[in-house]
Amino acid sequence: MGIIYALITTLCWSFGIFPFTEAAKRFGSAALNQYRLFLGWIFITIIACISYGINPVALAISPTAHNYFYLALSGIVGFTIGDFFTFNSFKMLGPKLASIYTCIAPCAALILGALILNEKINLIGIFGMLVTIGGIIWLTLSKKDAVAAEIKGFVRNKVGIVSGFIGALCQGSGLVLSKLGFQKTTELTEIPTLQAVWIRLLFAFSAAMLVAFFTKTFMKHTTIVFTNQNKGLKFMLAGTILGPVCGVSCSLLAISHLKVAEAQTIFATLPIFVLPLNYLFYKEKITTTSVFACLTTVLGVFILIWRDTIVQWI
Repeated sequence: MGIIYALITTLCWSFGIFPFTEAAKRFGSAALNQYRLFLGWIFITIIACISYGINPVALAISPTAHNYFYLALSGIVGFTIGDFFTFNSFKMLGPKLASIYTCIAPCAALILGALILNEKINLIGIFGMLVTIGGIIWLTLSKKDAVAAEIKGFVRNKVGIVSGFIGALCQGSGLVLSKLGFQKTTELTEIPTLQAVWIRLLFAFSAAMLVAFFTKTFMKHTTIVFTNQNKGLKFMLAGTILGPVCGVSCSLLAISHLKVAEAQTIFATLPIFVLPLNYLFYKEKITTTSVFACLTTVLGVFILIWRDTIVQWI
């Protein structure tokens, strides 16, 4: 069952990329992220209350200040900032290339985890990171693949590449901050995972709203979404249900049945799932380079995740 849940999670996230890409093209990355986070928070509130049999007030008062501080920071870094740049990369680079940039997130998490959480990093882990980055560079620099993407309206410009890189770094950093929020001490007990997601989304959408308010874009974003500009609302709804709601819920079920490393290994295959789906949605040609570059990137993540086991085998 754990493997099934992990595969469903990966499929949800893979399919979710495409409506989010369309919504970002119609609404803009900032407006999409602002209301996608709010909508996701509402859904997660309902799911959490049903799952735990409690009311929203109990969800809010049971976590400690320690939980709130790190999970709030995690939500702002991972969702508010990270997803804004990730959506920007989807819009510019297209799902195929942008999806393999997400593989930088485990590399960022490993480096930050070593600096903050004193987690071990070894030569095998460093090799895995280099393999992952090599696969990403390979696909990014492929001229034949770039031509296939440009035909479908996706351009490999510097802004898109930097956005993909920053988005993945923030998501990886958000993961480490989440772990700090979960971390047990002599005074603290670990809070339920779904409740942690609720806190992350609460502060993520609040931060996005505040940024929009202070930059005087709040009404602009609200008008764009509520007037359903370019018919983007259905795409935002579909992406939110597939990603933050179904994807997150199934990922929690997967981790409850599998070891975290095993679940992460399956989640890391996302770029491989995206490749044929991208052809299905956008009819973008699947080149030999794109296949091998995706496989190389995913292989690097596998090496990174299983670095300690590989050392034991050696």
